[in-house]
Amino acid sequence: FAEEKIVKRFNASERLAAGEHPVNQVIADLNQLEEGKIYELKAPFLTAPLIDKATSLGLKHWVDQRSDEEFYIYFVKI
Repeated sequence: FAEEKIVKRFNASERLAAGEHPVNQVIADLNQLEEGKIYELKAPFLTAPLIDKATSLGLKHWVDQRSDEEFYIYFVKI
């Protein structure tokens, strides 16, 4: 992990609070992610179905749980 490799940050909490479902936006972003670059997703819960989908697209991930309602999920294309 290198902070400078993060090319996009997305806060799903804001979209969810507005009643929107951000999954399509996140998948579109991940599809455009360049090899070796990192995508940061902030969410109020662990987004297991989204992580499964990203894995099926060939991305690796790791999770940084900062509180019960604050998860940072990082995706990288290798």
